[in-house]
Amino acid sequence: MSEIKKFKDQNGYIYALAAIPDNYMIGGSLVNKMQSESVPFTVTAFAMDTQKGVSIYGLSDEMFTTYKNQFIKATMRSVPDVIWTSIREFIEPEDYLKQFAEAISQMTLTPVAEANLPSIFGSNLQKSYDAMMAQYNASFQREASLGTPTYANNSLCKAMLVKYRGRKPDGTDYVVLAGMDYKGIEYYTNASPLSAISPLGGLVGSLLKKKEVEKSSDKFGYGKPCDAIDWGSQNKFALIAPAAYEQEVTKDFLEFVATFHMEDSLREQFFQKQAERIMQRMQLTMQFQAMAQQSMINLQRNQQQLAQTLARNSAEMSAGIMDSWNRKMASDSRISQARSEAIMGVDVYTNSYGQNYDVSVSADHVYQNQYGDVYGISGVAPDQELLNKLNWTELKK
Repeated sequence: MSEIKKFKDQNGYIYALAAIPDNYMIGGSLVNKMQSESVPFTVTAFAMDTQKGVSIYGLSDEMFTTYKNQFIKATMRSVPDVIWTSIREFIEPEDYLKQFAEAISQMTLTPVAEANLPSIFGSNLQKSYDAMMAQYNASFQREASLGTPTYANNSLCKAMLVKYRGRKPDGTDYVVLAGMDYKGIEYYTNASPLSAISPLGGLVGSLLKKKEVEKSSDKFGYGKPCDAIDWGSQNKFALIAPAAYEQEVTKDFLEFVATFHMEDSLREQFFQKQAERIMQRMQLTMQFQAMAQQSMINLQRNQQQLAQTLARNSAEMSAGIMDSWNRKMASDSRISQARSEAIMGVDVYTNSYGQNYDVSVSADHVYQNQYGDVYGISGVAPDQELLNKLNWTELKK
């Protein structure tokens, strides 16, 4: 096997290590920005044999999230610091790999063969799968206290290698070998709008556990129920070579693939930054929950105040309506009484005992005796002496 080499940039920073023959010019680079919630930075290692026109590449982590739940996807616009470039529609692993191969080779490619990728990831596939699930379980456990149960549906770890044929504009036939350490997981949750980011980002949060559900499909990317899919690669690889050199450079490529890994201290920084991002998202979630709780308290207080105001206004309105009704009834009663008196040709008088008497309108004077009896007199009124003898008292309307 070829010697393990350090892939550095022009400043001497080491980004990756892999086996490569001495006839290759090698180098490395780092993109120091978040690619996704779980990928704080990425590294690339390259090896080139300029005499033969051969290029070999190794690229580290890349993850994407597909939101099947459109409500969660819509609420993400209210979540700060979303990495929008990591959100895209799910595509088949084979299509994902072909897109990568065509982009890096700058050729239209035709797949001609498939094989298992002999990477560190692929050579330890069960260990790789366990590590992926442990990462998700740890994240969900940290978020369990936030109260949103989340369940896994389908999951997949696969190390795949595809051989392609292509042709350069000058007519030269090329072979392209492209491979990747693919990984992905489907999940669903009884999520609130706060649960709008990949679980490794800290906003879906809760314990990942098995739940008996009727799956619509065992094929990864098509399971239901499903709110979101995390998918991508731990590493991607490519060999681009004139077809004439395929046999001799394939060995170099496979040795490179079998030994490629991010530099150890850099990988430690990777995990540290990943953990920091998780903590930031957890803090943000707790802030959102506190705000939501305060908003609920304010809403309840406002509802109570509104109910009290409505009750008070209702009572005042009812009192006003009753007062108007009573005034109307009194007025109607007076009008009715006047109409009745006019129709019957009488006036109503009330004696000192509160009793009402109808007296003909022709009476010029109305008197009450000591017993409360009422008499109407037409013409000249009796003199006072007579009234005193009779013990009569004159009544007024």
